Amino acid sequence: MHSTSDRFDLSNIAETIPARLFDGKTSVAKDVMVTIGDHDIAVFVNGEQITTLVRDELVLCEKPMRGRPIRLRKLRDDGTRLVFVNTTEIAKSLVGGKSGHNVAEGSRKNITRITAGIATFCVVVALTIWLGVPVLANILTKVYPRGAEIALGESARDQILYVVEHLDDSFARCETSPMAQESVDTILATITKVQPLNYDYEVTFVRSDIPNALALPGGKIIFFSRLLEMMDSPEAFAGVLAHEIAHAEKQHSLRALFSSLATNQLFRIMGGGIPAPAEFAFQQGYTREMESEADAFAIDAMTRANINTKPTAVLFSKLRDETTDGGRDFEIPEILSSHPDIAGRIGQFENTTATGRLPLHSSDWQFLKTVCRN
Repeated sequence: MHSTSDRFDLSNIAETIPARLFDGKTSVAKDVMVTIGDHDIAVFVNGEQITTLVRDELVLCEKPMRGRPIRLRKLRDDGTRLVFVNTTEIAKSLVGGKSGHNVAEGSRKNITRITAGIATFCVVVALTIWLGVPVLANILTKVYPRGAEIALGESARDQILYVVEHLDDSFARCETSPMAQESVDTILATITKVQPLNYDYEVTFVRSDIPNALALPGGKIIFFSRLLEMMDSPEAFAGVLAHEIAHAEKQHSLRALFSSLATNQLFRIMGGGIPAPAEFAFQQGYTREMESEADAFAIDAMTRANINTKPTAVLFSKLRDETTDGGRDFEIPEILSSHPDIAGRIGQFENTTATGRLPLHSSDWQFLKTVCRN
């Protein structure tokens, strides 16, 4: 027995009806006229019968729906399709009757196959992201020309400065005085004496209430003034500077860029253009790895140069205290945002053997600390 919802009864149609025939051999359809009998369907072109289709050997390609073409195919699908575009004439004769066609089982199976295919595709994409994106990002980073990387960093810095200066009145680029620049050069020279670096570093200062620092490709570093104001000594500045230098030396910014581009494209393919929460989670996990590597680099460089790391630990403690103060409207600084275990980081900077001080006079440090007040 066939249910009414799954069958089309065509037995009462005696007149010829327009249709389109795909013979399964070419992609071109023929405009035909058909006569539907109880046992077969005769197909005509220009009044000449070109074929006969046996009713028992035909099934509906999908469940008929109002306003959609009716498509028949053979049980043993050879690509033949008989399509009724104008179903009005057929619909009049679809009530009652014993002859009809089942919906092809394959159409239901196709839904299952499509669902399973989508699930498999999602798994493949996830594995590609988890295993392949970091590898691809590392390969691209290694072959990317050094000159292009430096130019990219300069362009990124200029764009950031343009945005902060034109879109937010609370931001402004600070003019670095010769005394402040000399202090930066002294700290850089102390670090590079025992830790040769791959880039000529340029530090740009920005007036902002957000305590943050950014490392861009090619040795470009941006410091926000609020972070400077929270520092008690030049050694704390050296700790953050060494951390940002590590990002540049390890090419973290470039790796993150390539990783982000690949990840965004894969997630947009999988999610239909809508950013997925997993995308953010993956990128954050990758960033935590980079930040841990940057911490290790900074501690090693400061230990070799015998620069006291404890002031950096004190700075991190201050940042932690401010971010956990519920009474402040406070944005978590990038230097902390990717590290849930801030206590572990503080401990790492506290427990080193380096106790030396930088060769800076207190007045030199003040020139640097207050660079954005001029």
